[in-house]
Amino acid sequence: MGPSSAAEIMVVDTERDRDDNENQYPELVEFEDPDDPTHPLNWSVPWKSWITFVVAILNLIGTVASSIFETGNHQFMKHFMKHFNISDEVAVLGTSLFLVGYIFGFLTFGPLSERFGRKWPMLLGIAISSIFDIMPATGTSVAAVLIGRFFGGFFGVAPVGIFGGIMSDIWPMRHRGIAMALAVSFVFSGPTFGPVFGGFVMGDKNLDWRWNMWVVIIVGLAASAICAVTFPETYPATILRSKARRLQKKTKNPNIKTAADKEALTMDTIVRVYMIRPFWLFTTQPILALLTIYQSFVYGVLFLFYQTYPVAFGDNRGWSMTLRYLPLMAIITGVFLGSLGIVLHNQLYFRHHCQAPDGTFIPESRLPPMIVGGIMVPIGMFWFAWAATPAVSWGSSICASLVIGCGMYLIFIQGFNYIVDCYTSMANSAMGVNGSMRSVFGAVFPLFANQMVQALGVARTVTVLGGLSVALVPVPIVFWYRGDRIRAWSSAKVV
Repeated sequence: MGPSSAAEIMVVDTERDRDDNENQYPELVEFEDPDDPTHPLNWSVPWKSWITFVVAILNLIGTVASSIFETGNHQFMKHFMKHFNISDEVAVLGTSLFLVGYIFGFLTFGPLSERFGRKWPMLLGIAISSIFDIMPATGTSVAAVLIGRFFGGFFGVAPVGIFGGIMSDIWPMRHRGIAMALAVSFVFSGPTFGPVFGGFVMGDKNLDWRWNMWVVIIVGLAASAICAVTFPETYPATILRSKARRLQKKTKNPNIKTAADKEALTMDTIVRVYMIRPFWLFTTQPILALLTIYQSFVYGVLFLFYQTYPVAFGDNRGWSMTLRYLPLMAIITGVFLGSLGIVLHNQLYFRHHCQAPDGTFIPESRLPPMIVGGIMVPIGMFWFAWAATPAVSWGSSICASLVIGCGMYLIFIQGFNYIVDCYTSMANSAMGVNGSMRSVFGAVFPLFANQMVQALGVARTVTVLGGLSVALVPVPIVFWYRGDRIRAWSSAKVV
């Protein structure tokens, strides 16, 4: 046998080996079985708990940045007053424009994460937001400061817009409530922590209003760098896509694909699925629409409180800059008490009543705590309003704030859980439009807060808001009794 024959045999053997190697793997990459260890739902509890904790911290960073700027408004005005005529409304734009950025960010990052995965949209969002925060930290004009705040909000909302999808990636329904309780407690507490942290910064005579931004920049960039190395991808479709690329490289077979790869990403798909679908859900799904309006109102009231509390405890009671924001910690304490209540509800009630006799999941089993929260909020607000005078001990207002914080949290956490349970396959789109609407309220309420408090006073302002919150109490009650029927006739269909 000559050299040429040997070479031919070698080529044939190589081609045969390649064919065998290619035939060893199916061209459609899927998880091997329901217990596949590479599927995020099958990861270990400690690993999933770590992921949940990291997501909660990233949400805390992104939401603290939304409100921390407010504590330096007066210094901000004085700094630029020499060259620009700045009113209170312009100073408040430092907070409102950040939340306007949230509006567009929610509609961008949530849907994008359904196509490109969770990890990098979330981490790049935090990192780029921190970079834009350099503009208000160093800007020499009002325009530079406000533009930086807008884009800081646009990118900074990434973890808030994506966390619902991450929770549905890694936690089954029976455990998702506890995981969401932790994540949402940080999401909801973040804006309240902002003024508290900012109060300490502004209370230091050696620091000015720009240090509110430097704190966010340093923490945001550091967290992004650490998570780039330690945080895994959780989106099953992206995990499969990475597996397919590895197999393509190993087998030299470019036809190995995932189900997601076989769906062409056309402009029509982008517009229909990622831009239209969130609004379509909002306009066709009564559950999503009413819960979004309810949560948006509560969110707007929360941001209005950031301008009400300094008046109630600072101007009216004469507390210092550092101390006047500390009563907000009562709201945060209420939030964490509410999270404990959710854990107890999950263990004592939810897991025993979340399934019908035929095994189908019952999303409405999430709602009892939300009903309780809806009742607590107006009670706490009326209590705070009537105690908002120096003639009444400040301890009474603190106790009222705790009730408000607990009630608001219960509305948020169970509203989020109920939305994710009802729209699991489109959780990020549903949460995206929910977040955008909340941001609209959060951006608008601070714009009239000062005028409302000056015209009506703290007591009457909070009383009016408490009365409006009473009108929203029936929302979860209706869904508790009629939610299954409403879901049946308004069943979500992908646009």
